[in-house]
Amino acid sequence: MLLGMGPDGHIASLFPGHPLLHETSRWVASIRNSPKPPAERITFTIPVINSSAYIALVVTGSGKADVVRHVFGAINPSPVSLPVQMIKLDDSSTYTWFTDKAAASKL
Repeated sequence: MLLGMGPDGHIASLFPGHPLLHETSRWVASIRNSPKPPAERITFTIPVINSSAYIALVVTGSGKADVVRHVFGAINPSPVSLPVQMIKLDDSSTYTWFTDKAAASKL
C-alpha cells in the first residue's frame, strides 16, 4: 500500500482526533467533515492499512519535519497521538518510510 502523510500526521483520510480512527468493523469508510478539502472523502480504515503486507509511506517537505521528528522520537519516544503512529504491521510485513531531506531535516 502506498500512503502519504499530511503535516498534521494524517494518513489516507484519517485525521487526528477523528472518530474514524477507531473504526474497526468497516474496511472502507466515508468522511463528510474532513478538516481539509474536499470535505467529503472515502478512506481505508486502520485495520485495512494494518493488514497490508507492505506499506510505503512517502513524506516530503519541510512542513512535515516536526511530525517526522515526533514520530521517530528524536528527543524522547512519543506516545501514539497521530494517525501515522497507528500503523502497526505484523512480523511478516514491511513498512518503509521514504523522505526527502526537508522532511527529515529535524532528525
